[in-house]
Amino acid sequence: MTHTSASADALPPYSRQDWCWQWMRSYPVDSAPIESTETLLLRGPLDVGALRDALAEIETRHEALRLRLTAPPGPDPSAVWPGQTLRPDPGRLTTVRVRPEDLTAEAERILGRPLDLTDRMVRATLLRAGEREHLLVVQLHHLIFDGSCHHLFRALLAEAYTRRVAPGRSATPGMRRTEPESYTGLIRREQEPEARSRVRKRAAALAAELRAHGTREPLPGDAAAVVADTRFASVSLDLTADRTRRLLRRSRAERVTPHTVLLAALARAVATEYDRDRLVCSVYTHGRTSPAAHETLGLFSNVVSVPLETAGGPLPAYVRSVHEGVRRASDTADLPFTDVASRVLDRPSDDGAYCRSALAHLELRLTGVTGLLPVDQYRSTALAPEVEVIPQIITADHPVPVFNGLERALACAATLFTDMRLKAGALIGELWFERGYHDAGRIARVAENYHDFVGRLSDDV
Repeated sequence: MTHTSASADALPPYSRQDWCWQWMRSYPVDSAPIESTETLLLRGPLDVGALRDALAEIETRHEALRLRLTAPPGPDPSAVWPGQTLRPDPGRLTTVRVRPEDLTAEAERILGRPLDLTDRMVRATLLRAGEREHLLVVQLHHLIFDGSCHHLFRALLAEAYTRRVAPGRSATPGMRRTEPESYTGLIRREQEPEARSRVRKRAAALAAELRAHGTREPLPGDAAAVVADTRFASVSLDLTADRTRRLLRRSRAERVTPHTVLLAALARAVATEYDRDRLVCSVYTHGRTSPAAHETLGLFSNVVSVPLETAGGPLPAYVRSVHEGVRRASDTADLPFTDVASRVLDRPSDDGAYCRSALAHLELRLTGVTGLLPVDQYRSTALAPEVEVIPQIITADHPVPVFNGLERALACAATLFTDMRLKAGALIGELWFERGYHDAGRIARVAENYHDFVGRLSDDV
């Protein structure tokens, strides 16, 4: 990636930060912020000093939370990276008293204020609505924090707080944590000449494979109808609880994940409607490739491209081929998105950012299920024995983001997006499509194909 440095010690982006930077720069600098926020309702006799010290300890030990950009992102759509440096000190906890009835509104107001990324990429505010009711609002930019960090952050906060208010007592009995990875150390190791040479060769090989699978040949649509202010609609992909149980049983029988089975069904559905025997799908990988990385706060996830053969054949063989494609794609989590996209699209990133979906016909995001185990992101926990922690869903009211130019709008519009989740034992979700670009009738047929394919997969167990 092209980048400039405001100082000699400025760091380039980590390979996992790269895609997020491109996504961020696909919109104007004053667009809706790309953040991964923690909003925690704390009920009980809170020791504010212990909480402040616990947050400072977490920032001190986890370097990603002390990173800052060396210069503002800038108003133009260029994806030139300004560099980042490590602050030596953790941030402070701001405490604000509010009336109980104003708690949510005040949190929304705080979340509506963008972070100054040249100062810090994290900001913590404690709203005090009473002696036994507080709301902790921690704004974390996505450049330094991803979805897999939430559970770890809460566990670290509970451990550090409990150690201060109840010495000798553990918030997670029996848990031994390893030292977190040095985030700056990971970045520097990636910049070593031999490491960069290997990345360039692998990125070139992947780019060639993606081209062979039609990544430069988007699903057909009305490109002239697309504007920077894109508008999306959706069709339902909901499954019943019974169908979900059958599908999960099928994934177990084939020794693959539910994610693989859903991706196989969606890819076949799209390929059938658009008469494609090859597609490129985007999926998310956690990107944590070492035990220490699993104990580290930071952005490790990456968007990876999965080239798939979608022609007909026996269902078990097809599902296994999709599984193998996802497995191979997970091995590319260390490839910066820019290195691949610049080769596929034949243009440098300083000509404009690459939309994160620019290389894919279909994107799948699945939450709430890993294998057969449900994950509840909003389950209550505790700080020490007496303070209940209840995660909240609070968001600021931001305008719909407008893309930085038609090239990025088109790259997004041509892609179909699927968001699936497990709720009350059923897999539910939507297939999202840009209303101007895609024909709604074709999308409805894709959904019908999907349900038909899922039916055949789940019934044939």
